[in-house]
Amino acid sequence: MATRRGFLLGSAGVLAIPGVASAADKRGSVFTNNIGYEASGPKRAVIADGGPAFTLVDVATGGVVFRGVAKKSAPVPDWQANHFPAIPASFSVADFSAFTKPGEYVIVVGGVASRPFVIEPQVLERRALPHVVRFFRDSRSFGEYDRVDRNLPYEGDPAIRVDAHGGWYDAAADWSKHFTQLSKYSFCNTLQLPLTAWVLWAAYDELTRRNDPNFVHLRDLLLDEALYGAEYLARVKMPNGSFYGSVRQPQEDDISIDPKKRFLRKGPLNFREGCGVAIAALARAGSVQPAAEAFEFLQANNVRLTNDGKENIQDDYNALLAAVELFKATKKDGYKAAADARAASLMARLTSWGAYRDYWRADDKDRPYFHPSDAGMPVVSLLHYASIAADSAKVLAVVRRSLEFELSITSEVANPFGYGRQLVQTASGQRFSGFFFPHDAAGSWWQGENARLASMATAARMAASRFDAAFGAKLKAYAADQLNWIVGLNPFDVCMLEGHGRTAPTYLEYPDGSSVGSWRWIRAAGGIVNGITGRAADGRGIEWDPGVASSGPNTDWRWLEQWIPHSTWFLYAAAIG
Repeated sequence: MATRRGFLLGSAGVLAIPGVASAADKRGSVFTNNIGYEASGPKRAVIADGGPAFTLVDVATGGVVFRGVAKKSAPVPDWQANHFPAIPASFSVADFSAFTKPGEYVIVVGGVASRPFVIEPQVLERRALPHVVRFFRDSRSFGEYDRVDRNLPYEGDPAIRVDAHGGWYDAAADWSKHFTQLSKYSFCNTLQLPLTAWVLWAAYDELTRRNDPNFVHLRDLLLDEALYGAEYLARVKMPNGSFYGSVRQPQEDDISIDPKKRFLRKGPLNFREGCGVAIAALARAGSVQPAAEAFEFLQANNVRLTNDGKENIQDDYNALLAAVELFKATKKDGYKAAADARAASLMARLTSWGAYRDYWRADDKDRPYFHPSDAGMPVVSLLHYASIAADSAKVLAVVRRSLEFELSITSEVANPFGYGRQLVQTASGQRFSGFFFPHDAAGSWWQGENARLASMATAARMAASRFDAAFGAKLKAYAADQLNWIVGLNPFDVCMLEGHGRTAPTYLEYPDGSSVGSWRWIRAAGGIVNGITGRAADGRGIEWDPGVASSGPNTDWRWLEQWIPHSTWFLYAAAIG
C-alpha cells in the first residue's frame, strides 16, 4: 500500500503511485465537485471516455475504500453538434452516495485519478460559505464613488439630490448599483441588489433555524451584511413612492470613470423591478414604515409603472414575498389578504403546452417562464407563503407539481451532469426544451446561468423536507447537481466559485485599439462568474470562455464576470443545507 507521502496530490497535481496519473495529467478525464461532497448526501462524479469500473481512494492511506461501476450515458446530441472548446465524446456517471466516511479522496478510473476532494458534513457551509459571505463585504461601495453617492442628482430631475451611498457594486466590471436590469423585455427582470439584501436575511434565518454552534460567526457576518443592505434600501426609498432605480455612470464597465459623473436613474420602480424583494428585506429588517409605504403605493400604481401595462409572474412572486414579510412583521390582516391574492394568482399559473405539463406561464396565455437568474423564485415565494397560508397543503401540492415538471424536463434527454433544463422561447416565438438561455430572449443580453442554477437548487432544497422521503431524495439530488456544476462538475472541468478548485480563466479588458488584455477587473474570493452558455443564437450547443480570437474583445464578461446574483442564490442554497 502506498504511503501518504507517496500518494499525495501536490499543487502540481501529480500522483506518485506507479501506474496512476492525476486528472491534471490527463485533463478532463474524471470530473468532480472541486470543493467536496456532503457526507450524508448524493455523490456523483462523471467520467469522460472511460470506465465503467471506478474506485474511491483515500488520499491519506492510498487504500481503496469503495468500488463501483459507472453507468454509461448516451451522448448529448445538442452539445456534440456545437461546442467550444472541445468536450469529451462520451460520459459515464459514477455514483458513490453510499459512501459516507469523512476524509479526502480521489476517484480513480483506468489508472487516472481525479483531483482530490473532501467528503464531510456541512461541506459547503464549512468551506464555501465563509468566502461567499465575505464576497459581499468585498463588493461594498467604497472610496470616492461612495462619497459622491451621498449627494447624487436624480436623472428625472437633477435638482433633486439623494443620499444613495452604501449598497453593493453589481459586478466585477460594473461599479453601478442596480435594483434590476432588462426591464424593457417584460419577462426577464433580473433581481440584483435588493434580492441580495433579502437573501442575507433569509440565509441568516436558515442558519438560526438549524441551531448549530458552528454557525455563530457566519450568522454574525450575515446579520451585519443584511443590516448594511437594508440601510441602503431605506436611503433610496422615494418620498410618497416606491424606490429610485440604479446608481449609474457613463461607461458602466469602466472602473476608472470620474465619480462625479455618477447619477441616480429611474423611479419609481414597480414590483418586478426589485421593489417586491426590497420591501421584503426592509420588513424583515424591522423597517416597517418605509416598506409599508412602498407596498401601499405599488398596490395602487404597479400596473401603470410596468413597461407593457400588464402584470406578469414576476409581479406575482415579488408582491407575494413583500406581503408575506409585512404580515410576519405586523400581523395585519390586510397583508395576509394581499398575500392570499398574490399566491392564488401565482398558483393559477401552472399550465401545459403539448407534452409539457405543469410549467409556470409568465404571461396571461402560455408563454413559459424561463429566467436567466431567478427561475426558482415562484417556488421560493410560495414556500415562504406556506408558513402563513390557511391551506398549506394546497400550496405544497402546487409546488410539487412544478418541481415534478423540473425533474421531468431535466431528465428528458441524455444529461450526465444533471444540468437543470428548461422550456424556453426565442424572440421569434420558437418554443422548445433546452439547456441554455436563448441569446435573443432579452435583446442582445445573454450570459452564463449560474444564478439560475443556484436559484433552482434553493427551491429544491427548501422543498425537499416538505415531501415524502422518495421525492425529497430526488429534489436533493437535483439540487446537488446544480451546485456541483458551479463548483467543477461540468464538462469543462472548471470551478466557477473563485478561491476553490480549478478556477476560471482571468477576466480581461481590451482597451480601445489594444491587442493586449488588461486584468484590472479583479475578481474576489467567494464570487461566482456568469458561467457556461449555449453556443448558438437559440441557446443550443455549449460554450465556455471562447477567448478574444473567437468572440472578439470585451465579450468574455458573458462567461467570466462575477455578478452578485450568482453568489446570492448560492449563499441561500448552501445555508438551507
